[in-house]
Amino acid sequence: MDVLLVRLRFPFYSVARRSFQVRTSLVLPSPSALKGALARGLALLRGTSKETLDDVARETLAELEERLVDVRAVYASPVAPLVKTAFLLKRLRNLEGGSKPEKDDAMRREYVFTRELLVAYVFRALSEEEKELYLKAAMLIDTIGDTESLAVAVWAGFVKPVNKNAPLAFYAPYKGISKALLKKVQNGGAVRIRTETMLVSPDYGSRRKDVFYLPLEEKRRRRVVYYERTAKVPDVGNAIELDGEVLGLWLPES
Repeated sequence: MDVLLVRLRFPFYSVARRSFQVRTSLVLPSPSALKGALARGLALLRGTSKETLDDVARETLAELEERLVDVRAVYASPVAPLVKTAFLLKRLRNLEGGSKPEKDDAMRREYVFTRELLVAYVFRALSEEEKELYLKAAMLIDTIGDTESLAVAVWAGFVKPVNKNAPLAFYAPYKGISKALLKKVQNGGAVRIRTETMLVSPDYGSRRKDVFYLPLEEKRRRRVVYYERTAKVPDVGNAIELDGEVLGLWLPES
């Protein structure tokens, strides 16, 4: 397997379940949002003969998911927590027809403020040409989630996972990691449990959701809720190394 790591820098982001006016945000971007961000980069690089944007999205996502094994995100800036807050967002909608084409609306939205995220795209074995293509696509990522969630890809590169026990750093499907959680508790260790239900793929024919375990700990200071990486996680049998840090990565058996 080949793992494409992408370090994204933010002012803030909002990745939510399907809703409109009042919207809460997931703590970390869902697999569907991360796939969509990379697919957009592919579409920009390669172009297409399709007539509509929806057809372009379906074609590019289908191609991408043939090669992807999985996709993860990990909070990668230990000196700055993930902070959730909400505010009133006002938008101009000036592309609609009618006698008053310039309209506006206001929505209560929740955003997560952080400095960086590290995203891992796990691929089946890629050729050198394919690696170059996906690397370029990753560097074109400029939003995660809604249109206000600006992101900058500051670094991307391929690494090979190694068979090595290490504390889990990336989120993982709860069903896949539940045995490792139970094993640590049975051995007298402590675990911190936080899960979120997230969409696995963008909504182009698939609405499959899954419950993911997040290696994060929720904390509160007065009225501010924030999240930090926690050491109370299980060990997994695969890992990647980056900047001298060993990051445990759960991988499916097949």
